Amino acid sequence: MSDAEEILGYEFKDPRWLWEALQAAGSPVTRVGTRSLREGNKQLAGLGDRIISVVIFMTSVDDNISIGNTNAQIQMCPNNERLARLCETVGLTRCIVRNPSQQGMVSQRTKADTLEAVVGAVFKDGGLDAAEEVIERLGIIDLLVTLQTLPTSHVKSVIKMTLNSVLYPVCPRNPSVGCIRRRGRRSTYGAGGNSPWYSTD
Repeated sequence: MSDAEEILGYEFKDPRWLWEALQAAGSPVTRVGTRSLREGNKQLAGLGDRIISVVIFMTSVDDNISIGNTNAQIQMCPNNERLARLCETVGLTRCIVRNPSQQGMVSQRTKADTLEAVVGAVFKDGGLDAAEEVIERLGIIDLLVTLQTLPTSHVKSVIKMTLNSVLYPVCPRNPSVGCIRRRGRRSTYGAGGNSPWYSTD
């Protein structure tokens, strides 16, 4: 579990939460402490999904983003395909305790559930602030841009670009320009105002 803690950048006070979060559905581990795991990490994954939505809402309120754009972000950001790719990229997949019947394979849904489950585990162990830090570290919503600074015509293209990204992307024509969003840090609209890329400077 130390590898998982290193990936998350968070040391658990009660490691049992992390151990539960790493159990895929069908894992041979059926009990962690006093908790019975009937569906692996799915309870924590459900919690983590909601915590991600809460953090998106908090960021949107801070940045005065419309409710429509906020809801679009909530629908697109915790997308299973994107979360599964992110789980693979950060190295969390190798930490998953797998279902023996899957013969070493890890499904897209299992990867996505695990990423959400570790967020839920951090929330249970350390509260919302700790969960928000892990969400940012993993890049789950780091890629959200400050939509209120965009012309309306660019909003959909930026959301689509964000969904298809895993870590910090760069503009193919200018490596110094990318799409990055951190809560409390304002990005600058780049490329002369005619492109949905944001400057990371």
